[in-house]
Amino acid sequence: MNFGIKKSLLALAVLGAFAGAASAQTSVTMYGVLDAGVSIQQPSATNSAAGNQTSLQSGISTPSRIGFQGSEDFGGSLRAIFQLEAGLQLNNGDNSTTGTLFDRASWIGLNGDFGTVMVGRQFTPMYNAVYSIDPFSLGMAGNAGNLMHLGGANINGNTLVGGNNPALLDGGGSQAQNNSMRYVSQSWNNFSLEFNYGLGGQAGSTSDGSETGATINYLNGPVMLLASMDETNTLNNSKSFKTVLVGGTINWTEFGVPLKTNIAYQTNNGSDVINGPSVDSTNLLLGVRIPFSAQQEILFSYIHNDNKAAGMSGDQFALGYTYALSKRTTLYTSIGEIINKNGADYSLGNASNAGYGVRGFDLGMRHAF
Repeated sequence: MNFGIKKSLLALAVLGAFAGAASAQTSVTMYGVLDAGVSIQQPSATNSAAGNQTSLQSGISTPSRIGFQGSEDFGGSLRAIFQLEAGLQLNNGDNSTTGTLFDRASWIGLNGDFGTVMVGRQFTPMYNAVYSIDPFSLGMAGNAGNLMHLGGANINGNTLVGGNNPALLDGGGSQAQNNSMRYVSQSWNNFSLEFNYGLGGQAGSTSDGSETGATINYLNGPVMLLASMDETNTLNNSKSFKTVLVGGTINWTEFGVPLKTNIAYQTNNGSDVINGPSVDSTNLLLGVRIPFSAQQEILFSYIHNDNKAAGMSGDQFALGYTYALSKRTTLYTSIGEIINKNGADYSLGNASNAGYGVRGFDLGMRHAF
């Protein structure tokens, strides 16, 4: 018998075992969401000459995307983590944001008993707060971002795009914050904390163009409550735009009632535009979700916006329906209307597309993988 061959085989087996153990500590997952449908929108009376708009749109109920997330386990509960997520447009095959590949998320961080620390481009605490309370999850004709501020601001050339900047499309705020450092705590007695600081990157000042956001969450069974804030400074730090949100949800299904209720109240004050007019506005959101079978759910929301500084206001009503063909594939439809008053010009956008009119209908399909 050749003992040299036996030793070599044994060595290879041992190395293979170690390699298997090492690879088990590192994981990378590819995932995605594909969402597309037909949207029909009717303009306001002042723009009625333009006529209705019928279009095939990507990301009506939730933005279409493809992403990668992974982790490396160091032992002792410490892990390195990362996420790269790019928005897609199924109707034309393009990416969602011109010039930005991973527009929805691009960050790296550490996770452990201390919580999670992440640096890069990521959603603000205010965005996550509104998303968690909105019955439509910032999608379809009921997108709360049509009237409510979502937090954050990013620098585009010499302009800060976010907050109450007129350059914004409907949706009120930046989708994801560049140059941000974010911390998410572990749960402690049902409470958790989320904090974000976005660097402005301006020479001579750490405050110019910066963003600060934080949310305190309380989660106890069917009850979720939160308080969130977001503040963005102008590029010369002469002004700031501040948003505060309080709200929550209750899942009455756990009490034998097939109903989920949502409520939020938001205030917006100041400006993140140099020499721009200040905003003094409030938003109220009331919503319900009614799961009347394992596959079907009805969604409804009402949002009131009152801009005291400009003397304008708007009301958004939306009704939606979802039918789950499986755990991964869902059909959906919704109708909505925005009633503008005293010169307000809000329009009915969805999860990925700016609004064209004040009345809308959509019908689509979503698949997650």
